[in-house]
This record gives sequence, C-alpha cells and structure tokens, in this order.
Amino acid sequence: MKYPFVFSILYALFIVWTGLLRSIEAQTFKPNAFYFCLATALIAIVGAFLFRAGKKWPAVITILVATLTVLVFYVNCFITQPEQDATVRVALAIVASIGELCVVASAIFGRAPREDEASAEPVRQAR
Repeated sequence: MKYPFVFSILYALFIVWTGLLRSIEAQTFKPNAFYFCLATALIAIVGAFLFRAGKKWPAVITILVATLTVLVFYVNCFITQPEQDATVRVALAIVASIGELCVVASAIFGRAPREDEASAEPVRQAR
C-alpha cells in the first residue's frame, strides 16, 4: 500500500498550496484560508502515515474526514459565492479532492495480492 501514502501526501501539499495561493492572489495574508487548508492537510498527512503503518481503516476514516471537509467547503463556496470563489484555485481543489476520494476508494476496494501470489515465481510458459 505505497501509492495511497504518496498520493495522500501530494494531496495534503496541494491543499496547503491552495491556502497559500489565496494569500498570493489577494496580495495580503488570509489567515482563515491558510489555517483551514493547513489543518485539513495535517489531518490528511496523519491519514497517509496511518496507511504507511498498515492501518487501513483508521487511515481511510482520517483521510475521508479531511477530504470531505475540503470538498464540501469548496463546493459550497463555488456554488453560493460564484462571483468571489469561482476560480481555478477552487476548481482545482475540488478536482483534487475527488481524485483523493478515488485513491481512498481504490485502497478500500482494490485487490491486494495474497502472500502466496506475491512470493511465488512467475510461471514460465512453454513455447
């Protein structure tokens, strides 16, 4: 389960960048955007390290909390305040959150190789 860890770390870094980009676009420090993104990214990082530790279900729950919080917030902003928040930054955060949900779903429903399959030598076919 290496890829959920990597993708969750990348998602968390992207969310932090989203919070920083809000301050860059406004040319002033926006603490609400920054701290919201930092907090949800830290939750996603905790979930990623839980994946790395092999604790699948605590990792899934932790990452789902962070991802759904970000997704619901940005979709709400996108719909209720389109004149202010219908930007590429918000759209990318929504797409990244949907992608992270796909990563979590593949970690839940994906088939991991059994121990005997992983250690067995590949069968050579006769010509």
